[in-house]
Amino acid sequence: MTSLEVSFASARLVLRPPRVVIMFADDDHWRDWAMLALATASDYWGGGGFILVPYDRASGEPSPHFREVVRSYDPDHIVTLEVGATQMDEWYPGYIQISGVKDEAEHARLVRTIHGGVDDANGLRARSLVASWCSPFRSIRLTRDADTRQRETITKLGRADRSDRYRRGLTVAPLPSSTSRVAASASWRSDVGLAAAAKVGVADSESTERGEPELDSIGWMTKPFGEPPVSLLWTTAEPSQTTDEPDWWFRANQGLIQVSRSFTRDKGSVVVGDTGTDFALALAYDRILGRGVWLPSAVLGSADIMRRQVRPAVQSLIADLQQDASSLVVCSTSVPARKVARISESLQKHEYGFETEVDRETVQLRFADTGRSPLFYVVDDHVGASVFLPMAQDEDGTLNALTGLETPIPSELMYSVGSGKVPYWYVEVGMSGDHAPRARDIPASRLTIESGTFPEVQLRASADGVTFDPSSMGFVPGGSLLPGRIGRPRLRSLSLRAWVEGMAAAEGLGVRLSTPGRQAELVRRRIGSRRDLLDLVAGPSLSMLRAFIPYERRPDSRDPDTVVLGLDPYLSFGGIKNLLLDSEERTIEVIDVLTSARLLRRGLILNCSECGRPSFLDADRLGQQYECPQCATMNTLTSDRWRLGSEPRWFFDLYATFRELLASHGDVPILASAALSQRARGYLDTPELEFFELDGGKTVAEIDVISSVNGEVIVVEAKSSNEFSRGKRVDQVKKLLRIAEVLRADRIVLATLQDSWKPGDVEHLAKEAAKSAPFPLHTEVLAALGR
Repeated sequence: MTSLEVSFASARLVLRPPRVVIMFADDDHWRDWAMLALATASDYWGGGGFILVPYDRASGEPSPHFREVVRSYDPDHIVTLEVGATQMDEWYPGYIQISGVKDEAEHARLVRTIHGGVDDANGLRARSLVASWCSPFRSIRLTRDADTRQRETITKLGRADRSDRYRRGLTVAPLPSSTSRVAASASWRSDVGLAAAAKVGVADSESTERGEPELDSIGWMTKPFGEPPVSLLWTTAEPSQTTDEPDWWFRANQGLIQVSRSFTRDKGSVVVGDTGTDFALALAYDRILGRGVWLPSAVLGSADIMRRQVRPAVQSLIADLQQDASSLVVCSTSVPARKVARISESLQKHEYGFETEVDRETVQLRFADTGRSPLFYVVDDHVGASVFLPMAQDEDGTLNALTGLETPIPSELMYSVGSGKVPYWYVEVGMSGDHAPRARDIPASRLTIESGTFPEVQLRASADGVTFDPSSMGFVPGGSLLPGRIGRPRLRSLSLRAWVEGMAAAEGLGVRLSTPGRQAELVRRRIGSRRDLLDLVAGPSLSMLRAFIPYERRPDSRDPDTVVLGLDPYLSFGGIKNLLLDSEERTIEVIDVLTSARLLRRGLILNCSECGRPSFLDADRLGQQYECPQCATMNTLTSDRWRLGSEPRWFFDLYATFRELLASHGDVPILASAALSQRARGYLDTPELEFFELDGGKTVAEIDVISSVNGEVIVVEAKSSNEFSRGKRVDQVKKLLRIAEVLRADRIVLATLQDSWKPGDVEHLAKEAAKSAPFPLHTEVLAALGR
């Protein structure tokens, strides 16, 4: 019985509220939709971090400007809004059809009797499309072992029901602990009112009606500093009775702080325009980058407000960013580029002429690069906590936790333990050394080891690794203490091969090593690691290794340092040294490494006293008496057997599988992998894989290399020639694109030994890759490999 080899991996933990995308229609009623969305977000814990995504109500298409925004935001849930039937009928008269009722009064009466929300069919379609852009929470039901993607856990959100004793869905924000807050009113619809709601949140009720805020409040909302405008003060008491300093509705009593995973260049934005898409983009940039300013025409049209309020606030923001070597982007989804450029120049125009000039790199006319390091809210407790997990490694490199993950508990709970609403937070886990692709909606069953009847917790693949709801899904006895209610999942840190298998299985495909892939894997096992294989093939030894490739026919001339038996060449020490173009000491080092790895065998070329045929006999088979490999005759090791010289000369044989790999140009994918790894901080790859249909076993495609480079998934087609097979370009491109879409890849690379790839092939691939959904694929050519 072999002992289990155990290593330890560090897991970084963060407790945080949910991240949510709320869909809303960008039409004539977009202000109504947006205010309802912000009022709904204000009801929930962490709602100040939610973002809004607009969609075209006529087509059900979400705004394409939000693809990268949503992917960077990495939401836990994508939801539609619960809109009451009366409200929907008011916004869109005739939308709710009641058979046989023609009288308007009767129709209105019946509409008022409808309980619950009314779905917007195209809103549901848009929500589904946005969900395909990211990796939301999905149910792990009794079919958890099925590798299909299950239904999402939360797809709809309405105003909070505070009478509910238990946590059903998202956690409701705590009620105000003070008599006043800074908040917008749900009745506001002006530009300034919406900007206020986006910045500070919306009060859940109003003791007295508040009028719309004045236009000159926009300066404080652009860069909040000092006392907030009086119109934004919400209170349940008489002003004279209010003594405490009010906090924003979005952040009061929530115990949250904003953090980022790493540095991002863009840290602020100004979005110009009057559409719902412009408003939502400014809000999303505010959440993700930290500063997002919305400038509608009502603000831009007031020269006084621009001069006194907006321009000073924006210039102060620019100064802060310039000091931090960061950028402010100015953009719009609806205003022409030239007008946006003029507005940008106006915002930078100095009032007095002695202010510091703005660096050209600080303000840029483009959409923001949200990157992979957005701001997000976390519980201000146990930030950056880490634990060490004992892990056992599978043959493919996957690490499996041997124990469940113990997670911390906030020292101050927002709800009492007996309320039925604890735990209410999510746990985000990042494993050290885990370079597998992130947040691409791999089935959750691949991320944990389940030993019981039920899954331990609900979890998903996230941008940081894994996010899970710690509420235990197992048996929890009544009256259990809090630790007994928290699930402890056994997590897995996937190898790239295991990750590919999980993504493929979700689409009904299986994965196995192709013949070249199997050969490369056998060589890898002997040399030690994939990295060792890349270094060997991409290093100075390549020409020497290729010298062992069998000839297609016997050579016409004889090389004294090479013996050809059949069509297989065997090299002497001198032949290897000449091909390495290196010193004798370095040649000895290379030979020692390869013989220790059992990739090279040292032996003699000896003939047979009976059959007369020469054979290679490795050192393990040599003795004073040896058996002829071809006729089994016993021979004596005398000078007659090696023909030339007083003593036999050593020759070397390359591992037969390695010979076959090189003969079929299997070194080309390895060279492509080595080239990709040179530009990577974090790198993983797989040998050549074959994808097949799980149902029928039909082969779908062979992919030379799949790699993860700095978080990007890259699919590689590698050839010794510089073109697709004649007449098969269309089919081969379709196969590449299908697998790239299954893996949600970022890029397709064409790699070749030649100086370039055929332009027609490159153009065709680029054209088809641009049509990929949900994200267009980038294309690239790696040429002159191995030089």
